[in-house]
Amino acid sequence: MVKLAEGSYNRVFLISLDNSREIIARIKTPHAGPSHLVTASEVATMQFVRKLGIPTPAILDWSSQAGENPAGAEYIIMEKAAGVELSTVWSKLSEAQRDGFLARWVTLEKALMARLSGGYGSLYYKGDVDSKQTRDLYVNGVLEPEFVLGPSVERQFWSGERLDMDLDRGPWKSPQAYSLAIANNAKQWLNDFAVRPAEFGIFDPPERVQHPHLHLALLGQFAAVAPFLVPEDQQLIRPILWPGDVHTNNVFVSEGCLSGEDISITSVIDWQHLAVLPLYLQAAVPALFEYYGRRPLPAGDSEQLLSLPEDFDTLDEEDQIQVRDDIEQFNRCLIYRRVCAGLIPEYYRALVLPTHRLRFFPVKFASHTWDNKFIPLRDLLSQIYQNWRVIYPGDVPCPIHFTEEESRTYHLEALEWQNEVDARASLDRLIGVSDEDGWVANEEYEEAIARNARVMELYIENVMEGKSADVVRRTWPYRPS
Repeated sequence: MVKLAEGSYNRVFLISLDNSREIIARIKTPHAGPSHLVTASEVATMQFVRKLGIPTPAILDWSSQAGENPAGAEYIIMEKAAGVELSTVWSKLSEAQRDGFLARWVTLEKALMARLSGGYGSLYYKGDVDSKQTRDLYVNGVLEPEFVLGPSVERQFWSGERLDMDLDRGPWKSPQAYSLAIANNAKQWLNDFAVRPAEFGIFDPPERVQHPHLHLALLGQFAAVAPFLVPEDQQLIRPILWPGDVHTNNVFVSEGCLSGEDISITSVIDWQHLAVLPLYLQAAVPALFEYYGRRPLPAGDSEQLLSLPEDFDTLDEEDQIQVRDDIEQFNRCLIYRRVCAGLIPEYYRALVLPTHRLRFFPVKFASHTWDNKFIPLRDLLSQIYQNWRVIYPGDVPCPIHFTEEESRTYHLEALEWQNEVDARASLDRLIGVSDEDGWVANEEYEEAIARNARVMELYIENVMEGKSADVVRRTWPYRPS
């Protein structure tokens, strides 16, 4: 039994049996969320997507009751994922193979577009959740005999102090109820736990906005418009289950791709913390294909793919790498949208909905205003006011109001704050941090500690921005010991 990895939410072990078979055992960490529910929902979700034809490891045994098994912990024992991790081969794939992978991924997404109905929430086996906390699930109009919808295990409902709070976690009958639950839960957390830090760090939100009453007022504005942000088109609000964190570490592909064979997807892992939600709130370009550069993406899929600039050969090697990577990721995002338009037009329609940004991101940001989403949410709400008749063409006037001066100011502050967010992301990349919790792989830990100390001292020497060296050291995101 060998420990393979430990992340924020799971410890993963490789078990070699005496018949030469290898299997995987996963034990969730306390940080993963509520006992029983997280494990029970992940097992049900994996079994459900397997029924839809998604290649995911078969579960051999599991327990969500730590006090009732010999291990003394919740666990899932599953087959070892077939194939090789995409992260280990992606850089070696030809352009044709990468395009082939993208097409196969969208085909996989198409399988997830099964016609679900009954409400919104996380999946469970019947009997694993109190029937008073469930809603019936229907697949293609037929009552699902094995699975039900129950409380959501999304992280926003369980992180930090929320784990022990009495919150509305569903399941919900409507998208409106889901959005209002997010607003009310966020207000409850703010009232009970929001405390201004004694000292603000260089990447913390501005001091002027970190007052609980401002956040409560902003959430009140969000709650006022939230019911109107739900599309009237019933196809855009139909429930779907969607993978939430697609990257090269949780997708496995055929080994033959390294010798030039056609690539196939052999396994998809990490189905933790997912929920069945309205289509318009699930539609997003996967991180694997998303474009994060400065070029504006076209509204549709008719834009021509980019080519290398005419002066490419005159650039130095480092600039050539940056330009090539930027163009490749831009094109990959466009190709993803084009393939979606052809294979899953209903999903594509939600993805490129003209008002998608104003309907999607306020719901995603509302739980996290105290962390770092106050400024972007305020900007979005002012844009909703400005575009009210496009979002809601009925006779109801917009229930919130912003002056033109406020809208201009809030938008400029949002752009400035995005620069801060980008700077923090660059810092994490320099140090080697993999997620917002500061996680790094064991074998990279000592080097990450050293890089962190070097980067902090470089910041003190070259940036500072009016803060003393002592303040920077005390409030640095990752404090060197």
